[in-house]
Amino acid sequence: MSAVTFNDLLEIRKGGENLTMGGGPTTVEPATTVEEWEIKVRALRDLFRQTLGRTPDIDCPLNPEITDEIDCGDHIRRTIAYNVEPDERISAYALIPRNLTKKTSAVLCIHQTTPFGKEQVIGTDTSENGQSLSYALHLVRRGFITFAWDLLTANERKFDGLRDFDTAPFYEKHPEWSIRGKDLWDLSRAIDILETLPEVDPERIGSIGHSQGGGITIHAMALEPRIKAGVSSCGDWPSRFSKNPFNHARTGWWIGRPFLRPYCYAGKPFPIDLHEYLALAAPRAIMPISALNDFQYTLEEESLTRPVLEQMAKSVSSVFALYGIEHNFRQVIHTGGHGFTSPQHAIAYAFLEEKLKP
Repeated sequence: MSAVTFNDLLEIRKGGENLTMGGGPTTVEPATTVEEWEIKVRALRDLFRQTLGRTPDIDCPLNPEITDEIDCGDHIRRTIAYNVEPDERISAYALIPRNLTKKTSAVLCIHQTTPFGKEQVIGTDTSENGQSLSYALHLVRRGFITFAWDLLTANERKFDGLRDFDTAPFYEKHPEWSIRGKDLWDLSRAIDILETLPEVDPERIGSIGHSQGGGITIHAMALEPRIKAGVSSCGDWPSRFSKNPFNHARTGWWIGRPFLRPYCYAGKPFPIDLHEYLALAAPRAIMPISALNDFQYTLEEESLTRPVLEQMAKSVSSVFALYGIEHNFRQVIHTGGHGFTSPQHAIAYAFLEEKLKP
């Protein structure tokens, strides 16, 4: 593998007044101001949307309905049904701390690739690993309102007769879209629901997820300005340092973004990579938590992986520095493999408290 760098992050094309008309010489140079960087922001978001496919015309009223409310001692578990598409209605859990006296921060809690779906993040998976991934439950006990729903293909939203996360029927319905585009659409609907809850402060909404949920958090923060702070555990890896980029564009089972597939076949770099997704969150706060022994890499390869991730973080930090808020980006590296355990919990939850609580 050739040397991996992230020096392209701030690079934009500059030229004279005829730049966009193709006249006069141009150069590729680093953006040096927020105004110049925002030019690249718009371009990167356009590229990202292209990789997601064409979003169909599916906007519709939410029509939310509280279908159940359970007293769980230190919090209330409220079940809310609502529309995500005109022909698709789902249910989600809002966990609400007891005895709230004012509007408070809320966190979207996006589950990993698990058949338990939203049940795992609220704590009903009683296995040791399930309890470790019950971040909706952990955070409501720290005073946050938390919100959890099933990703399409998981738990209540699994397609009949297929295994969890088999996306084939989705592509039969929406052949020009992508399941990651659908994930992000459903996330935006979740925020719409949060904004209807009288207990929620809509200016202090965050997101957290592990694995699949971590990747969705990163991607959502690149596009969704209503998320003010996010934490991703083992959610993504630089595609330019990937052992197999088809992980993003599989040809079967969970098919994330098929529009990336030509880049995989042709050996071309993806049009947008992890350092750029992270930088698109600026000036809002984001924390990627990554294991060096993840994404097919081992601890024996730490001499390769650590410098790459550290260089990536340095590059992303340069964008946050343009805004004067370097503290809003923080990368955490560990060697615990593809998991989210107590040491990372402490760091992640403290970050959300710092960024979302007044």
